[in-house]
Amino acid sequence: MKERILAETTSITKIYDEEIVKANVSKGATAIIPTIVEYRSNMSKARRKKIPVIPSTVMFDIPESYQQTLTTKRFLLIDLFLKHGQDRLLIFSSDQQLHLLFESTTIFMDGTFDITPAHFKQVYLIHTEKFGQELPVAFCLLPNKRGKTYLELFERLKEQAIVMGKQFNPKRIITDYEPDLLPVIQQEVNVFILTIHVQHA
Repeated sequence: MKERILAETTSITKIYDEEIVKANVSKGATAIIPTIVEYRSNMSKARRKKIPVIPSTVMFDIPESYQQTLTTKRFLLIDLFLKHGQDRLLIFSSDQQLHLLFESTTIFMDGTFDITPAHFKQVYLIHTEKFGQELPVAFCLLPNKRGKTYLELFERLKEQAIVMGKQFNPKRIITDYEPDLLPVIQQEVNVFILTIHVQHA
């Protein structure tokens, strides 16, 4: 159980429950097993010790476990400095997610600023529609909201499509209003849908 808790990001309670069921423990043995409350407290401390410290600059190494999926496949697609020592661009996407992206004619793009890690301006997500629902296919950390950065994002995805023997050529992009993104989208596709969020005071 301890190995799973330290290796996975699954909640400690879920791992505890799964392992207790899997162990098929007798009622008598259950009485002497630490409760989830006791176990979670100790294991939370151990798990926190394994989490890397938040970097103080944009110059940091990404641990291998964060570059891969849980099945040890590549997940960090692009790690690029747009300027030496600053303005870093990170794109995370598995091969399976990229296949969905490159096969899609419609993509959804949206950025958020509320949960952005230090040294980045926004978390930018790309979704496709499959099986009647939106599926996330790329998770991007962008250093700013400039047109050059969005263009770099598109160019890198196009390059990856070529490497995979595919094309990144969406026919339709659905996105929020982002002044520096619109010229890039107009350059990339013929049709785009703009959604506008209105904030109420």
